[in-house]
Amino acid sequence: MEGIRKVPRRFPTKMLLKHRRVLLVIGLMAVLFAVQPVNFVGRIYGVAKDLWYTDAYLQTIKPVAIHNNTGQNNTEIACVIETSLGSCDGIGFASLVLQTIDEITTCLARGFVPTVIWTDCDYCGTPGPGVNYWTWYFKAINEGIEERAKTRVCVGPSTPLFYSSSLYLTRSGATGELDDFRFADMEHKVTRYIQPITAETRTLANYVISGYLKPADGIENSVDTFYQSFMDGYVNIGVHLRFHSGHVGEMDFFEQQMPKLQYFLQTVQRLINNIIATNTGKEIRIFVASDKDESIGVFKAEFGDNRVLNINALRGEEMSNKLQNKESGRLLGEQILTDILLLAKCDYLVHDESCVAALTYYYNSNITSYFVSGDPFDHKRLNAQPRFDSDELFRQAVAMVTSNSRVPSAWQESSFLIDLAIKCQVVWGFLNSDLPMEDVMCYYQNMKWSKCQEEFLQSQLAKNSDLRGLMNF
Repeated sequence: MEGIRKVPRRFPTKMLLKHRRVLLVIGLMAVLFAVQPVNFVGRIYGVAKDLWYTDAYLQTIKPVAIHNNTGQNNTEIACVIETSLGSCDGIGFASLVLQTIDEITTCLARGFVPTVIWTDCDYCGTPGPGVNYWTWYFKAINEGIEERAKTRVCVGPSTPLFYSSSLYLTRSGATGELDDFRFADMEHKVTRYIQPITAETRTLANYVISGYLKPADGIENSVDTFYQSFMDGYVNIGVHLRFHSGHVGEMDFFEQQMPKLQYFLQTVQRLINNIIATNTGKEIRIFVASDKDESIGVFKAEFGDNRVLNINALRGEEMSNKLQNKESGRLLGEQILTDILLLAKCDYLVHDESCVAALTYYYNSNITSYFVSGDPFDHKRLNAQPRFDSDELFRQAVAMVTSNSRVPSAWQESSFLIDLAIKCQVVWGFLNSDLPMEDVMCYYQNMKWSKCQEEFLQSQLAKNSDLRGLMNF
């Protein structure tokens, strides 16, 4: 059962402040009398459009649309992954990739043929028809299948009020999608906890990465050149550091604390001592990926310039400023992916909570994790052997998506309780100024770039019964 996502409080726009009472009245009317807000569009454009989008969008948990291609006889079902359509609020590159891996896994488990299209994100170029910025970073996946197939299913980003059911969830009571998963095990420590990363998570994610996330040629060549020049033949320790203020706020949201830089230094020193004791005569290199130049400087001062490696990249305020400029998006994305791929070539990974560290951990199923904030139980869990191989884990994912699709439609698709809970959440958002209208409007302003734009813009969203029909049961 999907749970309502805890949404951080946000200050309303000037429009929301100005029309607060009008918003409340219209919201209550829509909830209590089930009046379709579309009737108000011509009169109160901004308010009515928000409510109309919210009513259709928020009730779906994850918006999915089905489009039939006239005149096509290809019986394959194309699964178009369009997670970038909801990334107006500055989602990180690694987080966007993790969301994409999550959706590729679901598409495969349903028996569909996946393809990924990124049209609008911080790391994309100018959005428009026919563009796909995924290929800036990775090789195309089943390119053109969305046009050749008789039927295509378009998968949008998750609704901001909910966590959808990821196939990577393994613990009863845990929530989250793959980009939410934590290295820490917060069960019994917080009221609602996010799924902790496990060896099985890594094995299944690596299974999908190995088959579908091939780096673009330019990035792959750059990574290989750096590795052969500076890392080949050494014992390599990868270190990921993230101290930007935005990440500190994220840690607070998940009720965790960011460790100080000195704890990373201590962990690396202990690791070096262990390596020297077991690998006599083999030299060590430390590859550092950080969002601040100062952190890299501290590592070089501690361990030596000749031992500490890093790529030339934008960091700190310069990186934050460049994120505001579409022209710099590709450069930033390439630098982040290069860092991830070089970290994944290391023998050890010293890290704390971050999507970059998680993606690195999934890319290399043999890397040894040193989770700085972790305890011995975390270390054992993260470095354990999986209980099942990748083929068996994928079979379990197929069984899970099949089981989820067979839940009685009266509960999963049109439950009165779910519908009431959503509508109450919408009204509560208006009363408390924390409804994520920016996310809702971002999604709808980007729908014109979707491969199922007509269906999305008319709120013709697929139900589980529609997907069951395509899955032939």
